[in-house]
Amino acid sequence: MKVPFPAEPHHGNIDWDEKDNERNRRKYGIAFEDIQSGFARPHVRLELNGPQDFMSLIEVQGIVFEARCRFDLHLITFAVDVATHDAKTTFYKTLSQSD
Repeated sequence: MKVPFPAEPHHGNIDWDEKDNERNRRKYGIAFEDIQSGFARPHVRLELNGPQDFMSLIEVQGIVFEARCRFDLHLITFAVDVATHDAKTTFYKTLSQSD
């Protein structure tokens, strides 16, 4: 089981490509700037294609989001959608086990 990831140490330095942001806004109705505050709270990180490529399960205003990210010099967000039922279950189960 994954352990919750603490707040990102550089959550104020979240970058994104504005074209990705606009595409995400049109496709899912979610702008990256609206979910970035979720990185400042404990969240769950699931490795995808290596430690630099991952999905973060974050909660903002009671909604859990799946944020596809990667690290370069900063945290880079490139896709965000409302979390699936399975992802929400993972998020809440992981955080509850850390108490």
